[in-house]
Amino acid sequence: MASLYDLVFSPAIDGVYERIARQVVEATPSGKILDVGCGPGRLAIHLVQETPGVTVTGVDISPDMIALARRRAQESDLTDRLDFQVADVGALPFPDNAFDLVVSTLSLHHWPDPVRGLAEIRRVLKPTGQAYIYDVADWIFRLTHHGVPQATILAKAPFAFEPIEAVWSVGSVPIVTGFRLGR
Repeated sequence: MASLYDLVFSPAIDGVYERIARQVVEATPSGKILDVGCGPGRLAIHLVQETPGVTVTGVDISPDMIALARRRAQESDLTDRLDFQVADVGALPFPDNAFDLVVSTLSLHHWPDPVRGLAEIRRVLKPTGQAYIYDVADWIFRLTHHGVPQATILAKAPFAFEPIEAVWSVGSVPIVTGFRLGR
């Protein structure tokens, strides 16, 4: 399934990954970035290609996705600034205050407990760190979380957050939204 996802879905949103990478590196031109739900590693590679001042650790719950990400990093000759690990957002294997920025793209709607995942993200962020979360638009998200709006989940999470913004729309219908979270 990971190979099919990478073949079909990932290239279709590469432009979104490029846009997100630019936003992330503007906020963090150097330091350590954690990519939660990194899938086959496309965003992580965009991040290290955009700026030489960052290192990126990608985590995904799928060993097959991590294998694809590691292969992609080796093919890109970027393994010195990229690391990929199998991990669950609900129990991140990192110490407190380890990352300058956390990014997650199209992963939140898969998390069984989004509030716990966001609490873990906050835990691993440095005190001045930010999290950039991009996921399916709220109208799609509600289908995966029994009608619970993203704003309700964000209100329960241990973050201050900026308004949700449309990142990718078809006409006037948002498909992907993003929000920035600060400690």
